[in-house]
Formats: sequence, C-alpha cells, structure tokens
Amino acid sequence: MSAPTAADRNGTVPSSRLARLARVLWRLGSFTVAWVLAQGIFESLAGPAFGALSRRLGEPVPMYPFSMLAGVLGGCWAGIRFMDVAPWSVLGIGEGAWRVPRLAMGAAMGTAAIAVTMALLWVTRQVRVETVSALAFVGDTWTGTALRLLLVLGPAALWEELAFRGYLYAVAEEAGSRLLARSTTSAAFGLVHLTNPGAGLRTTLVVMLAGWCLCIVRERVGLPGAWTAHLAWNWVMAAVLHVPVSGLPFATPGYRAVVDGPEWLSGGSWGPEGGMVAALVLTAAVGLSEWRGRVPRPGQAATDVS
Repeated sequence: MSAPTAADRNGTVPSSRLARLARVLWRLGSFTVAWVLAQGIFESLAGPAFGALSRRLGEPVPMYPFSMLAGVLGGCWAGIRFMDVAPWSVLGIGEGAWRVPRLAMGAAMGTAAIAVTMALLWVTRQVRVETVSALAFVGDTWTGTALRLLLVLGPAALWEELAFRGYLYAVAEEAGSRLLARSTTSAAFGLVHLTNPGAGLRTTLVVMLAGWCLCIVRERVGLPGAWTAHLAWNWVMAAVLHVPVSGLPFATPGYRAVVDGPEWLSGGSWGPEGGMVAALVLTAAVGLSEWRGRVPRPGQAATDVS
C-alpha cells in the first residue's frame, strides 16, 4: 500500500469535485512557481562557478541537470512544507527507501530492460558495433567518459523522478487513484521528451510506457529505486553501448553501437529505446510485474493480494 497523504491524515481531502480540482491546480501552480524560483537562484549563484570550471577544463560543463535538480528540490520542499504539510515519504522517499538493496534492485531492473532490448536487436541483426577513430576523441578514455556521463545523467534522472514519480505522482494519487497517478505522470513524462531531437508520436508513446514502468518500480521499491532504474537504463546506453539516449548523442571513445534496422522497429537516431523492440520489452515487464503482484506469496491467501 502507498503511504497516506497529508490530506488523508488530516482529514482535509476536499469533498466536491470542484474543490479537489482547485486544490490540484493550487498545488501544481505553487510547485511550478517554487521550482522556477529555486532554479533561477541556483543558476545565479552557481553560474560563475560552472563557467570557471568549464574554462579550466577546456570544455563546457553542463549546468542544466544540476539547475533542474535544484529547481525540483525547491518545488518539492515548498510543496510538502507549505502546501501539504507532509513528510518526504509522500514522495516515495521515506524510511528505508535509500537502502542499498532497493537501489541495487532498481539498477538491476533498468540494466536488464535495456540489455534484453539490445540483445533482441542484436539477434535480429538490427544493430552492429563499429570502431571509432581515437583521433576523434583525443584525451578521452572509456573510464573518463563513463564517469562524466554518470555525473551528468545522475542528476538528470533524479530531477525527472522527483518531478514525475515524486511530487506530481503524489498529487495525482491523492486527487484520484494510483491508476490516475500512473497515467497522468507517464503522459507528462512522454510529452516533456517531445523537445528532444527526432521526437515523434512513436518515441513519445514508448517514453510514456517507460514512465509507466518507472511508476511500478516507484511503488514496489520506492522513488530512489526508480531513480537507479532510470539512471542505469540511460547510463548503459550512453556509456557502455555508446548509442543516443532519447535522441541526444554522447561521446563514443573507441567504439559505438549503430542501429541499422527500420526506425519503427529499432528506434533509429532516437536510440534503441524509441522502437517497437523496446516497447515490447517494456510491455512484457509491465505484464510480468502485474502478474507477480497478483500471485500470492507462500502463506498468503489469494484474496489478500491487492
């Protein structure tokens, strides 16, 4: 069962549909305003430091994922502190959520999903590996590139989880149900990625399906587990396979995997997560999760399973 919301505990859930809608709009609006303010403050304070670091390293150091994370943290803090008066557990990050086994479970789920996707593409000859000239990435090593990608993809995945599977999920669940929370946050997650290069209807639907899977992970092992699943999926594509992530290319020192099949099947320039193979893998993951959720554990009656 999910943790009770602040409104549940205080008995303040609005009774009328109009009042519930007004409460949702107020919470989302306040969250957005706090997000924008916190992100703006962070960029004003940290901008010079990122600029100096970029000049020192001789290459741009992206501030975007860190500023987005700062903004979302500010929005979440303002939401649960002033609008909801609730503990952080309503976001799925309560006691025990950051334990290593849960984080590892999330990472294993994300890694397994992209590994199966790539294995199917490989077996059906939709992907090949080619060598990249070392001269194209002078000074780059696999380890250095993988570490830099982790430092960029980590906060990027975390702000997305806090926003979509965190505060927005909590608002939608209180307003309606877990099904509403899954549906609305997954739809918003997919629509946000329409701004990425090469995005379209097919890629948006697959991203929505990925969002649905991350909702399930959030419900089973907590939001930190959803974060490690999200991060593992992206990092394996970028750092291990050297393929685009949601249409965004990254450095590929030494080698890269090239998707050759039809875009509708393999994902094309968007990356393997944008094709029907990935959609089938994610659909199978949803089906397996729902089936396991309905199978009674030893000593548990079937009627006890929700």
